[in-house]
Amino acid sequence: MDNAVATAAINEPEPGSLLIVSDCTSSRHKYKRTLSQVCALVAQSLLMLDLGMMIVVPTIVIGALHNAKEDLSLDDDQSSWIGSIMLLCQPLGCLLSGFVQGMLGRKLAMLLVNIPHISAWYLIYAADSPWMLYTASVAMGIGIGFLEAPTMAYIGEISEPDIRGTLSTFASTFVVLGHLLEFILGYLFSWREAMLISCLVPVTASVATFLIPESPVWLLMKGRRDEALSSLRWLRGWCSAEEVSEEFHELELYCQESKNEFKSLMEAKIRKSSGYIGVPDSEFVTQKKPSVVDMIRDFLRPGILIPLRLVVAYFFFYHAASLTAMRPYMIEVFTRLDVPLTPNKLTVISAVLQLIGAITCICLVRLVGKKTLSLVSMSGCALCCLSLSAYTYAITQLQWSTAPTIPLILFCTLYFTINLGISSIPWLLISEVFPTRGREVAGSLCAAIFYINAFLVSKTWLNLQNLVELYGCFFLYGILAVVGIVHVIIYLPETEGKTLSEIEKDFARKNAR
Repeated sequence: MDNAVATAAINEPEPGSLLIVSDCTSSRHKYKRTLSQVCALVAQSLLMLDLGMMIVVPTIVIGALHNAKEDLSLDDDQSSWIGSIMLLCQPLGCLLSGFVQGMLGRKLAMLLVNIPHISAWYLIYAADSPWMLYTASVAMGIGIGFLEAPTMAYIGEISEPDIRGTLSTFASTFVVLGHLLEFILGYLFSWREAMLISCLVPVTASVATFLIPESPVWLLMKGRRDEALSSLRWLRGWCSAEEVSEEFHELELYCQESKNEFKSLMEAKIRKSSGYIGVPDSEFVTQKKPSVVDMIRDFLRPGILIPLRLVVAYFFFYHAASLTAMRPYMIEVFTRLDVPLTPNKLTVISAVLQLIGAITCICLVRLVGKKTLSLVSMSGCALCCLSLSAYTYAITQLQWSTAPTIPLILFCTLYFTINLGISSIPWLLISEVFPTRGREVAGSLCAAIFYINAFLVSKTWLNLQNLVELYGCFFLYGILAVVGIVHVIIYLPETEGKTLSEIEKDFARKNAR
């Protein structure tokens, strides 16, 4: 008996040891959950890297071929088309992706987008005429526009609320990393070699995308419950069905509520048009399917329009605060302000500063939230724009002596501050603020409007500069950035750490008020 007691005493765990084991197990499980979501994010990151590389292609190609004396040469008109064609085609890709990802899924949409990407890179590499470059620009523009919405929707639907903001910002950072990588390739290799090497990125992205699961939210909306459960198990650390049962049940309720809401709207409409009140609504639903007009009316409901207004306005103020209009003419502006750097160094330095800002955003978004980062970023950009206006006015109108380091510091601060918040956060909002029913089209519409705005401000920069001078351009966009600060304070809710269902209910309460 004494030996049994002694043996039990030896085998009995010390006080608190069970808690330690439990904490370790929980920690390992949390690590696996995060790791699986990061693995799924790799494919999106490669796609965003490719997107960032394509955005700066006109800078490299035009810089190498504009009035070139050997190989392929572009005149002024041809050079302007190389850049503008891409911007004009991006909205088409955005609108197209909204329907494709809704029908075929986020994963297949992200796989398909690599086809125009690979084609475009090779066309530029093999180009022997401006028309081949035009065709490549069309393919790149459609591909860039097509990519944004399914990528951000996928990230929003696979991520847990407490790390969604970090993961989304991490993926967006690869756009800036793509700028830097392509500028480095353009600096180290000839423009043709840079294009051929760049072709490897979408090839790698295709393989990575093939290996990840489809969005469980999209699968549930399509009634594919078993596949949705398998997808969620993969995304939560390759775990058992029991371990994700609670979250899966919540996702089912979330998707079912979205379906029921649309069903109720259709039933009410059919009952009203039929004139029958006593007949069950479900009979009318089986008799008539939703028409295109019904779907458009459903899309225009407040649950979509309120966040749509928020994101579209955010994009508008982003273009103003970040001086998007000036980017194609950056070298010319730097020359006018006597900034003491060569063009090649300017492009690399600007990309490095944007990357540092984006990394800082990753580190801070979970700690301080999207609203605070937006305010800090927008305020910094507004201050830089207004300071540039004051400096430019002083040296051009008041004939003060130039101080080249002042605009250099202001531009460097601007590039860092842009990516600290306002460059990535509106894209993160696209993955969060729209309800499941309509998220594809709403996200695509936002992306299309973003690129249309980019085209318009870039196309009107020279006209605006002729009208109000360079200092007037800086002043106008600085004032718009100040208005953007007010917009963020009043309309931007804090979504960090909230589930998609909670965010949707927050907007529903705003509509009720």
